[in-house]
Amino acid sequence: MPSPGLAARVSRARRSVERLRKIASMPWSEYVVDEDAQALAERHLHILLESILDVASFIAARRGLCRGPTYRDVVKSILSNRLVPDELREVLLAVPGMRNILVHGYAEVRHDVIHKTLREDLGKLVKLLNILWREAEELDP
Repeated sequence: MPSPGLAARVSRARRSVERLRKIASMPWSEYVVDEDAQALAERHLHILLESILDVASFIAARRGLCRGPTYRDVVKSILSNRLVPDELREVLLAVPGMRNILVHGYAEVRHDVIHKTLREDLGKLVKLLNILWREAEELDP
C-alpha cells in the first residue's frame, strides 16, 4: 500500500468531495452571493486537485516515468503511458492549471468556472482519483 501520508491525503480528498457535492447542488444565484460557500469550494477543490496530483506523482515515480519538475510533466507522463481513459484526458490536463490558480492566485479566481466545474466535472475528478489510486495500490500492494 502506498505510504500512510498519501493514503491520508486521498482519504481527506474523499471527505472534501462530499462537501463539494453539497456546494455543487447550490444554484448559481445562491452560490454567487455566498462568500463562505465560495471559500469552501476553493479549499476543498484544492484538496481534491492536490490529491490527484500527489497520486499521479507517486505513480510516475514508481513506474520511473517522470519525477517532474512540474505537475504538468507528471500529468503528461501519465497520459503518454495511457494510465487513464481517453474520456478523462482533458480533465487531467486541466488539473495542474486549476490547482495553480487556487494555490498561487495567478489570476482572480473565477467562481463561475469553479461552480461549473463542480456541477459538470466533479464526477470525472472523483473517477480520476479512484483510477489513479487503484493504480497506486497495484504498484505498492
